[in-house]
This record gives sequence, C-alpha cells and structure tokens, in this order.
Amino acid sequence: MNKTIYQRYLKTSIYTYVGLYKNFVLSLPDDIPSIGMLVCGQITHPSMYFTDPSPYLEDTYFGKFASYPKYRFKNEDELYITAVSMIAGILRLDETGFTKNKDVTKRITVSCRQASILFSAILKAKGIPCRSRAGFMDFGDAGDSYMEHWVNEYWDFHENRWVLADVDGYYEYEQRFGYSQFDLPRRKFVTASEAWLGLRRNTLNKKLDVFSPNLLEGVCEYLFMDFHALMNNEIFYSYQPLYLRDGIQTRNECELRELDYLAELLAEPDKNMEQIEHLQAVNEKLSVLTNNTQNIYYDTFGSR
Repeated sequence: MNKTIYQRYLKTSIYTYVGLYKNFVLSLPDDIPSIGMLVCGQITHPSMYFTDPSPYLEDTYFGKFASYPKYRFKNEDELYITAVSMIAGILRLDETGFTKNKDVTKRITVSCRQASILFSAILKAKGIPCRSRAGFMDFGDAGDSYMEHWVNEYWDFHENRWVLADVDGYYEYEQRFGYSQFDLPRRKFVTASEAWLGLRRNTLNKKLDVFSPNLLEGVCEYLFMDFHALMNNEIFYSYQPLYLRDGIQTRNECELRELDYLAELLAEPDKNMEQIEHLQAVNEKLSVLTNNTQNIYYDTFGSR
C-alpha cells in the first residue's frame, strides 16, 4: 500500500490529540495487546449499570457495580468526548495512572466510541497509524446479530495490513473464540457502508440491531460517523449532517443515490481516498453538521 494512505492516520483530530499528556502516553507499553488491555481496564460501559452483571465479571474484572457512586452519571460519554478529557478523567479518579484490574469506582463510564478514540490517540502518539471505524459488531461468534459499535484499525508494518481491534472490553481479554480482540477476523464487523448498500439493494443477509426506530436511519447515522472517522474527524454520536436533521425519510431518491455513492467509496476507503476527500471538499451537505441537542433547543424555542 502507498504509505501516504496509512501515514494520514498518524495525524490527530481534536478528538485524538493528547496535548500535554504526550509524555504520559509515551510512558505506556508499546505492544498492541498491552495498550488494548490497559484501555479496557480504565473504562466500564454504560450498559453494565442497566443490566445484571455476572458474578464472574464483577469478581474477575470490575468489582461490585453496586459500589459505583450514586452521584456520578451512569453514562459519562458527554463528559469525555476527547482523548484529553478521558485521560484527565482517568487520572483524576486514580493518579497512579493506567493500571490493571481497576475497581468500577476508579473507571470512567463511556461507550465504544470513546474507547476507540482513546486507543487511536495512544497509538498515533506512539507513531502507529490508527483509525476509528463505526459500524456493526458480532459480539458472539455465529454471526447471528450485529450491534452498533465502534472499533479500530491499526497498521501492522510487519504484515503490511490494517488489523481490526476492539478495546471496549467485552472480550474479557481472553481468546474465547480462538482469536484475540486485538486482531479480529473481518467477518466480525460489518462496516456502515456494507450495511447501507445491503439495505438499499436488499442484499443484506445479516441482522442489524440499531437504537434508532428506523433501520435505514440508524445505518445512515453510522455511515456518516464512519465517513468522518476516516477523515480523521471522529464525530460524537449526536453530530449528524444538518440537511438530515428532519430524518432520512424526507430525502428523495436522488439524494439517497448520493449516499449510495458515498457508501460505495467508503467500501474501499484506501483505494478511493482521493475521491472521498474531493467529495468532502465539494459537497457541503456531508461536512456541515448539527447535533441532537441543538435540534431539541430549536424545536422547543424556535430557530435563531
């Protein structure tokens, strides 16, 4: 592969810039599994607090979830949007640093996007090309269902390939299925572009679980998040194109075909990077964003 492709993912965004924490990040281990396990060890996922965690998880990895302070949010995503804020939050709770087997009271509670960004930020700081990807993950091993998820791809210089990794912690650091969570088989992850084109062409043979009440709407959100992540702009969940604030159902077929074209390019991002960058530059609909909080404000109080 042309090295300019993976070198672009050494660059940082506002989300993956580590700033004054650079020396701290460089002091962390250099091998991928150790970095991945440390990231897993600093976070809990919000869903853990709304389910009944197994005694095995509590005893082995997290500690008792009942000990989590009642005054803290059980979803801290909006507090920790950037890598800098996450590192600061982790060190505030435990000044000894990124340590293993932390109790839940010393972890930040964030979801997969934040875990992916923190991993990307650490690898970029260490000179390892890395990019976040938004799509759908098979958390089992049978391909029965794919859930909304963010993962990472890091560049392996020895094997000359992008390696798929998941640092959200659900694999318990183990090779339960015969492979590592830091080198996952491609079948585990459905990209947003594959999901979009499969739905549009009625060729998708995988079950997708999305939080949106409309499947195409939910996939469209991930299509834009993946597009921006590939552009080194790992937007937050609520950030979406302004022209889609009224929903995908209001778009005509011509506009849907524009999204088909975007998805086709994203299906092979390294091959199509020049066209993707050109599309971003000339089509403002793809780059002018709003967020759900603004939409609620405008709907309630009227536009400015």
